[in-house]
Amino acid sequence: MVVPLISIILLAPLASFAIFALLGLAKRNFPRQDYLSTFAMLVALGCSLLLIQEVTSEPTPLTVEWLSLGSVNFSMGFYLDSVTVIMLIVVTLVSSLVHIFSIGYMHGDPRYSRFFAFLSLFSFSMLFLVVSDNLLGIYIGWELVGLCSYLLIGFWFEKDTAANACKKAFLTTRVGDVGMFIGMMMLFAEFRTLSLYGDTGIFEAVATLESGQIAWLSIAGILIFCGAVGKSAQVPLHTWLPDAMEGPTPVSALIHAATMVAAGVYLVARMFPILTPTSSLVIAYVGGITALVAATIAIVRFDIKRVLAYSTISQLGYMMLAIGAGSYVAGLFHLTTHAFFKALLFLGSGSVIHAFHAMHAHHDDAEHTEDAAHEHADNSLVHEHGSEIPPDQDMRNMGGLRRKMPLTFITMLIATLSISGVPFVFSGFWSKDKILGGVLGRAMEWNSVHHYILFAMALIAAGITAFYMFRLIFMTFFGEPRNQEMHDMAHESPWVMVVPLIVLAVLSFPVVNTLWFNKDYIEPPPQHHIPAPQHAYVSPDSKIGDANFGFSLFGVSTAQAAEEDAGPDTAQADDAYHIHHRAHNIAMVLSICVAGLGILLSWLFYHRRRFSAEGVATTFRPVYNLFWNKYYFDEFYDGVLVALTVWKSRLFAKFDLSFIDGIVNGVGKITRDIFAAFIGFFDNRVVDGFVNRVAEVTWAAGGRIRKIQTGAIQTYLFVVLGGIVLIILIFRLF
Repeated sequence: MVVPLISIILLAPLASFAIFALLGLAKRNFPRQDYLSTFAMLVALGCSLLLIQEVTSEPTPLTVEWLSLGSVNFSMGFYLDSVTVIMLIVVTLVSSLVHIFSIGYMHGDPRYSRFFAFLSLFSFSMLFLVVSDNLLGIYIGWELVGLCSYLLIGFWFEKDTAANACKKAFLTTRVGDVGMFIGMMMLFAEFRTLSLYGDTGIFEAVATLESGQIAWLSIAGILIFCGAVGKSAQVPLHTWLPDAMEGPTPVSALIHAATMVAAGVYLVARMFPILTPTSSLVIAYVGGITALVAATIAIVRFDIKRVLAYSTISQLGYMMLAIGAGSYVAGLFHLTTHAFFKALLFLGSGSVIHAFHAMHAHHDDAEHTEDAAHEHADNSLVHEHGSEIPPDQDMRNMGGLRRKMPLTFITMLIATLSISGVPFVFSGFWSKDKILGGVLGRAMEWNSVHHYILFAMALIAAGITAFYMFRLIFMTFFGEPRNQEMHDMAHESPWVMVVPLIVLAVLSFPVVNTLWFNKDYIEPPPQHHIPAPQHAYVSPDSKIGDANFGFSLFGVSTAQAAEEDAGPDTAQADDAYHIHHRAHNIAMVLSICVAGLGILLSWLFYHRRRFSAEGVATTFRPVYNLFWNKYYFDEFYDGVLVALTVWKSRLFAKFDLSFIDGIVNGVGKITRDIFAAFIGFFDNRVVDGFVNRVAEVTWAAGGRIRKIQTGAIQTYLFVVLGGIVLIILIFRLF
């Protein structure tokens, strides 16, 4: 059953795209591409759900030989385990809901069918990446995902901003992909294979490496992580993701929730067995820095989609931090919960934007003027920064929408409560708590300063997340309308857009999510070159550095229940267990406190107006400018990297014009003035002279011979007779 189901999962969206492509070659249009693409994704979702029962405790790859080059064989196949199944369900479920939402959101677009065809290809690319059992297949899916993001981010390519955004995304992610490819080639050069699993796979071979090769393996792991830095928008390659908001909102939901950015986290999770202490620490710190940097930038954004974009970057940093700190299950758990509530937030923002389409041209952000963005701003300090925000995305033009759009408001509020870590009721709390508990437990177990720092980073980012997300809710849905004309035009979205919001809102509760992470459904693979903590406590439901904490909604956690059932074997193991249990309790209390503080401050600033955000920004103007200018990453890239590239291009152009062209022109002059002149002289004087002399001799001989051509037959007979007599005399004499 496994191979047919996976084949259907891959072929359904691919066939949907292929039909559109074939009809396009035939210069025909398929009017119901939306239904075809949506049906294909629903079929893939059904098959993904059926695969749950096919997962075994020791999954094996399904591989066939694909290509042979000398003694090296490249295989291509599928690998099914719990992580694969969960990712398949997440991708197909979110993609199906995005397809349904897009039927309403993209209605009337002149390239409506093309949009759904690209969505299908995007989904296929991610699914192929997920099920591949080797680095070659993952890399093929990886690059297809990048291509599809280019096509969809620049879907409205007639806008300069969209065209520039898709090019920026494509080129920025290529930087990381170069590092990833080099890391892959390092592994291939050492092990002569790109397969990950099996007796001859990379993971088995890595276990046999000696301590002297750990530095080499660390470099390879960091280089492969560079690909994830690009795709998952980690610092410093994160700048493309906010600009990607120029694409249609459903594309933003798909990119941020289940496809492109999730691919980077999935890659790091898959490569978990090759991570060394050094590479793990690099990954964790990059994730922690990204979580903090993106969260602080989101505080000062006013574009509703860009707030969510920086939120995604921050949450991806959370996941990287978790995996780098050894909390494998926690990172994947947060990837799953984040997929649902972040898709809900983006689709909800799309619903808000759609509500204003009666006033603005459909999807034509280029028509929004600078005056429109400034006219309704409630903060003079940020007037100078708001000119690029389309009015229907500017939260300063909103307010009071909860009465006009109650379903959108309720569903977005549920997603906000989840991402903010409101305790016990929402899935985001449990996944964040698992990350915080795992990192703090590792710090206490190993007495690691690095992990204490990482825990502090994650905790601060959690508080900031709660602040800016409720800032979005208060500015959008609460208070009085700040643009009465736009408010009067606002309306609840049609049911085809609302139903996906309701489904995702249900999935933002922990009922479904936690089932996947209970009872060891996900087994973290071994890390052969990271030593386990001394006196490690290992139970069926609790692993050092990745303890299964807090999955019970009421009462005792699963790890605690496991101890009650079996109990530690030794006093040392009991101590280790209690360290992690205490770390979990501390992390839970602190996370609730920082989330509550973030929500409280947001309420005081943006709902009750007890404090002035403008006043705080004025007081801390340098800090505000740093956040608003996004830590000057774009300015640095434009002023240093881009400027250096332009300068080098001009230098090379000048070198080409002056030196290369000088050499070429000099050689040409020498060739023309000396060699060509000599050849011309030789041709004119010698060759032509010889030819002319031959011609003159021939002409003179012809003139002589012509005289005997009299036309009189008697003369010809006389000459013939004379010739015969002459011949006879010659024969007589000789």
